[in-house]
Amino acid sequence: MWATSIVFAGCGDGPQSSGQDASDSDAPSSETGATGTDTSGSVVPTEATSAPPDSEGGSGSHGQDSSSSGSSTTGEPPAPACGDGRLDPGEACDDGNDDPFDGCLADCTTVAPIDAPPLEWKYFEVPGTMCMNGTTAGFGVSLNPASKNVMIYLEGGGACFNDACDFSAFNIPFIPPPDGIFNRNNPVNPVRDWSMIYVPYCTGDIHGGDKDTTLGGQVRHFRGYTNITKYLQQWVPTFPGAEKVLLTGISAGGFGAGLNAAQVADAFGPGPQMIVIDDSGPPVSNQVIPPCLQQTFREVWGLDQTILAACGPDCADPDDFATGILHHTLTAYPDIRFGLFSNTADAIIRGFMSFGWGNGQYDTCEGLPISVPAEVYEDGLLSLRADHEDAAATYYIGQTQVLYNFGQGHTVLRSPSFWTTVIDGVQLAEWVGKVIDGEVTHVGP
Repeated sequence: MWATSIVFAGCGDGPQSSGQDASDSDAPSSETGATGTDTSGSVVPTEATSAPPDSEGGSGSHGQDSSSSGSSTTGEPPAPACGDGRLDPGEACDDGNDDPFDGCLADCTTVAPIDAPPLEWKYFEVPGTMCMNGTTAGFGVSLNPASKNVMIYLEGGGACFNDACDFSAFNIPFIPPPDGIFNRNNPVNPVRDWSMIYVPYCTGDIHGGDKDTTLGGQVRHFRGYTNITKYLQQWVPTFPGAEKVLLTGISAGGFGAGLNAAQVADAFGPGPQMIVIDDSGPPVSNQVIPPCLQQTFREVWGLDQTILAACGPDCADPDDFATGILHHTLTAYPDIRFGLFSNTADAIIRGFMSFGWGNGQYDTCEGLPISVPAEVYEDGLLSLRADHEDAAATYYIGQTQVLYNFGQGHTVLRSPSFWTTVIDGVQLAEWVGKVIDGEVTHVGP
């Protein structure tokens, strides 16, 4: 596999540094690649050693130009300035707007679209991004130049919010996913022909944070939300004619898909159809995720400066932010298509939320963590469905499903379960296709 480092061109200064080396065993990437500058002033990524092969994309502009005349009262021509809508010496671009996702940044540097071999996986490091351990973060891509649709997948894997966290769990290198929704050979897969983006999980903050916090005697860098902002500067110009954008993920990545839906929709703009499918990261209320635990998340990960700042008045109760974010997304983006998969007694998520159920007591973040009672978790999922019945599709495996361990399972999208899960006669992959097509259907209890 091959890794590439993405770097932006400076205002006549040549390429910037590619950032901290992520080649150690903790990073979800490999050695930092070199970059070169083409004759137009944009920096072209070049390959380094170690991580995967990939595919191709195009370039384009996002947003409208708003050139300023910069006229002088003395009649003399205005001094060259970045942001005046004119390409001055030393500038790689100048479109006169403040859209950070159209390929021309506010400092008049350009972002090269992703260039990779078709239908192969390739990993890109992105300078300016950061994993929890301080190494450079990145994403994998498998591009199909024949498709105008793109799937963005956020990986899961727990969360870090106290000294007891297993920090080593967030140092897994990128490995191309083998099955499930990534399988291009199964004709049942509704996204088999799409371009695919895979975001490894190295931030420990359900892809929502922007804060440095000391845990386990060491500063931890929670940059999940701002990493995605940086990635979008590369993704959007690569897919200028996108027709459908699916944002999805499992577990922590499922939570992350919901938390980042607004910024992804804003970055791509009104053109593409936006779809969100959350696998096992349900935005249930604070009756399930107690207020004290939601407060911990906010303080450790800096959520007040990321998702809650973007949510504004729709998140009136910051300690019930999960439901607030969903309400905001469905209200502010009424055309969005949303689907939620969950087991109604998901043992992993109930255990994850147990830190707000100390000694089995609700809203107690001290004492021995006890899993959320299964009936409380199921009630939370059913209430979530009822609150958004006409806007968000659901697929639940209930506590009467013997073949599914009585609804205690966890995630399905990236495993063979994507093909074998059938509830009430509806195959999961079929339901995903219906969500993509805009059908709001409810499967299970």
